[in-house]
Amino acid sequence: MRRKPYSINDSNNIKNGSSDCTTTPVDAQSKIGDTSQVVTLDYNDLIANENLSLKIEEAFGISGLGVLTVKNVPNLPTHRAALLPLAREFAILPEQVKAKYVHEESFYSFGWSHGKEKLQGKPDYAKGSFYANPQFDRPIDDEELIAKHAPFIHPNIWPTPDLPELEPAFKNLGQLIVSVGELVAHQCDNFVRGRLSDYPNQKLSGIIKGSKCCKARLLHYFPCADNETVAGGGTDAVKASPDEDFSSWCGWHNDHGSLTGLTSAMFLDRDGNEVVNSDPSAGLYVRNRSGAVVKVNIPKDHIAFQIGETAQIHSGGIMQATPHAVRGSCVKGVSRETFAVFMEPMWMEPMTAPPGVSSEAVQTSSSAANLPPGVPLLSDRWNSTQDFGEFTTATLASYY
Repeated sequence: MRRKPYSINDSNNIKNGSSDCTTTPVDAQSKIGDTSQVVTLDYNDLIANENLSLKIEEAFGISGLGVLTVKNVPNLPTHRAALLPLAREFAILPEQVKAKYVHEESFYSFGWSHGKEKLQGKPDYAKGSFYANPQFDRPIDDEELIAKHAPFIHPNIWPTPDLPELEPAFKNLGQLIVSVGELVAHQCDNFVRGRLSDYPNQKLSGIIKGSKCCKARLLHYFPCADNETVAGGGTDAVKASPDEDFSSWCGWHNDHGSLTGLTSAMFLDRDGNEVVNSDPSAGLYVRNRSGAVVKVNIPKDHIAFQIGETAQIHSGGIMQATPHAVRGSCVKGVSRETFAVFMEPMWMEPMTAPPGVSSEAVQTSSSAANLPPGVPLLSDRWNSTQDFGEFTTATLASYY
């Protein structure tokens, strides 16, 4: 959920869904080829409201990599260390316990979800997710609206009887990421408005500040069943085919909301002890604007941010959503824990491009040329008459 497929300027590095591609593993401060690097903003510059438009363009513009990180965020290491191990703690609870926190009515958008999502046309057993709104336990009190818009505003479902420490840790890290996301969004607005005079003032930052529908996802990627990459976890594990190997833990996709914040991953052994990731190919990959596949290693004390499809639409394509995937580890018995926060509009937000910007400018025909089989296109899910709720419904239906 909260991230759907669409990429721009795809090259032939990945053909017909094959994972036979050239990758360039890099740290977040390293050069990628001759032209690209991960942009890092300083939290102190964001607080001081420095003009960072050039860095936003470098990260999110048409020639950017599509991801940036923010350093020097207060309390981030403490909150990350408190939450991420709890992903594993919940995932190893008995199945009958976890079943109490499954919520089908919201498209599994609250509480526990495992094996419900489809990636590249197949059920995804590789990871389990716990979803909640980190800001509002009960965003509204209107039961009729809650029933109608359950994926957005259903009350949170916390596992307090079984894992009481999850709720406070989830909220602490989630709220911190949203607060930094507001600062990044303000800089994004300044950049887009400098390029497009009809862009609504503070569009992205206003959406994040005004929305009660922020959703966070605590993810546990199950350990491999053996020393090979697998497409699933536990008893449902099956060996991935060569075409699936590259994105065995999380298939290529774009987030469909406005802005996504995420932490660096934590790797744990079977006893829950943190270990160094000894598989250099495992982790987060993005496709840059020229189509190259690049591995991005987020420092532990940074928050990474990616643009989603909604911000791409609202900016008229000036900012582009970030095609990304997660590659599975080949290390036996090692799980991967991470946390993502999806900042998105209220369900009634119009999904319109700025005045004078055509749908062709928002989504170029070349952008979908090399998506893997079974991945739904943005053009199949979005039109300018929709609100965000309708866009989300179309997106979820294509994945569940």
